[in-house]
Amino acid sequence: MLPSFMKQTITRIRPGTRALRGSDVPDWGSATRLQISGCSVQPAGTSLSQDGRVLALTDGLTAYLPADADVKAGDRIEYAGEVYTINGAPRVWPSASGGLDHIQLNLERWSG
Repeated sequence: MLPSFMKQTITRIRPGTRALRGSDVPDWGSATRLQISGCSVQPAGTSLSQDGRVLALTDGLTAYLPADADVKAGDRIEYAGEVYTINGAPRVWPSASGGLDHIQLNLERWSG
């Protein structure tokens, strides 16, 4: 069982697929959504980029999900009205006792 502070809910957004020039590519127009409860979402890094042409902001979160959560690289996560991409692959954290098994997601969103 995960700790009692894991009370937040996120929404996993997974794209459908469509054929394009002989390859399957993500189709966000036919994405499916799944709510995942029992999560903990924490602030991570943020950065500001000013190169003289563009002002860009990167905002990051770390999300901890139950071990059986259906997430994978390429999914997007909606939390608190914002949509984030999963940066890298979901990390599975097994514990020796089975009580703290969980998945860690590094989330990012860009604006600017």
